[in-house]
Amino acid sequence: MMGCDSASSIEDPNRSYFVKFFGGDGDQTGADLVALPDGTFILFGTTRLSAAGSNSQWYLVKADAKGNRVWEKTFGGTTDEEASDIELTTDGRLVAVGNTYKTATDRDVRIMTLTLDGDPLDSALIPILDNAGNVTKGDEDAASVTETTDGFIIAGSTSYVFRKTLGTQGSSDPRDALNIRVRKDLKPYQNGWSITQTNGFYSDDVSKKIYQLSDGFYAFGFSNSPIPGQNKENYNVWYYKINFTGVGSNYSYLGNQSENEKPSSVSAAPPQSGGGYILAGITYDQSGAGSMYVLRLRSPLAFNASDDQFQKSLSIVLGSNLNERTSVFGSQQGGFYVLANEKSFNDNQNWILTKVNNDGATAWNLPIVFGGEGLDAIGAVQELPDGRLLLIGTMRTGKSDAGEFKLTLIKVNQDGKLLN
Repeated sequence: MMGCDSASSIEDPNRSYFVKFFGGDGDQTGADLVALPDGTFILFGTTRLSAAGSNSQWYLVKADAKGNRVWEKTFGGTTDEEASDIELTTDGRLVAVGNTYKTATDRDVRIMTLTLDGDPLDSALIPILDNAGNVTKGDEDAASVTETTDGFIIAGSTSYVFRKTLGTQGSSDPRDALNIRVRKDLKPYQNGWSITQTNGFYSDDVSKKIYQLSDGFYAFGFSNSPIPGQNKENYNVWYYKINFTGVGSNYSYLGNQSENEKPSSVSAAPPQSGGGYILAGITYDQSGAGSMYVLRLRSPLAFNASDDQFQKSLSIVLGSNLNERTSVFGSQQGGFYVLANEKSFNDNQNWILTKVNNDGATAWNLPIVFGGEGLDAIGAVQELPDGRLLLIGTMRTGKSDAGEFKLTLIKVNQDGKLLN
């Protein structure tokens, strides 16, 4: 849990570490952040006023290096909005992605570009089209956005599952993976992508992150389509290639037949961390208990067994009925930081942070836990150039069953501790 030290044992907390809460009336939740080159931070989340009938909106905050708020802005209209992911582009813009609710069970993907001052540049609501080019009524869930050489690509999932090229009909088919590609001005591609925005089989298929290559894209997520040679529909790591017209191929799976692996975050590993791709998520045993899970894939991918550099359950038990979001970040010192949610006694949910070595072994004897009473939910972890860490998410203030939720930003040292 978040601890405290005597004044004589720590340096100025404004310089060394902090725990900051952002928001006002109502609830504010934290999804993701961007660390800017000048040492300031852009925080991205969702806000909802306490007044009855209020709609949720995107919530954008700029904070200085000490965690003090510089400005805050909201974006939304007459429907509920939810935030998913924000990135800094190579040309000095922000790109944010999330979902717009048309109804309680029908979301569309929203993408927006902004200046570093939080001023909107372009915005688009992305429909999913059927084979005839008509707008479908599926429920879309955007997970992440990635910059490409000429625009952006969005990963996620949709309940529109009627476009199939492979697989045998008859299994449960709740969702297919999204791979939505747009140009820099957020206009959709027309050379095939406008009608090849999904990939999936007769199973539950989800993409979480997509990276561009010289000859196409790699997509990473999970699926409960049976691994070749198996007949059990348990969840496994799922990755595949997409060509420049949006067509998927080389569908590959990794996992344990007796467990359910559901990666929810992906990071391209820096050279000092050995390169390749690191995936983090949760693996569930047959009792339904979840543990932290990491997997490393080679680069370039061969789409065979040689891709598997390691896959491990970290034996860090997280509980059951979890918020399944995780965040993984490759360290400039080597290894990876992984942030996840943990359910403790009295059904409290906390943040849990650990570090994994380049070989997949845990680097810390014990994980670090942040939180208190109530449902605290993680957003993302990021390492700063000085080696310290930023964590964003949501914590409940006041009473555990009635307090407001606040966007929470925590700065800790490279060991995950609130001291120098």
